Amino acid sequence: MTWSGALWAALIFASRVVDVGLGTIRVQLIVRRRKWLAAVVGFVEILIYILIVSRVIQDIGNWLNVIAYAGGFATGTIVGMALSERMSRGVVEVTVITSGAWQELETAIREAGFALTRHSGMGREGRVEVLTVVCGARDLGRLIDVVTRVDSRAFVYTRELAGLRGGYVYGVKSKL
Repeated sequence: MTWSGALWAALIFASRVVDVGLGTIRVQLIVRRRKWLAAVVGFVEILIYILIVSRVIQDIGNWLNVIAYAGGFATGTIVGMALSERMSRGVVEVTVITSGAWQELETAIREAGFALTRHSGMGREGRVEVLTVVCGARDLGRLIDVVTRVDSRAFVYTRELAGLRGGYVYGVKSKL
């Protein structure tokens, strides 16, 4: 193993980390409808990819380069996910479906500082109340604790929001 070979393997590894990380960021930008920025990031991402994959294929018998390429991809996935979490607006929509004591649950959620919208629905076993709360992701655990304390049988699901306009969101710095 020469220093030159080790240096190339390190460069391949680092380039794949950057390339895959950029891919994750590009997907976030697409979801946020930032098409021009996503296109620029995609250009850089694929440029790095083509240069590095061609180097690995030219010397496909060099297992160190192949391992560096695969390891860079795996590490880039983790780095990309971490960057994606940091870029995330961190705002979630929480839907709580209850057939229990919905008045008590609604009051507890509001007293905890969360705003909600309630509407009635029909579930498999009859009437249900659907409570929708939008809050910062870091406040999700506290909201779920409130729901669980009041109605441990409530059905709760969440989803990350890509865009917001207007309204009140607990845990987000200002009124949107």
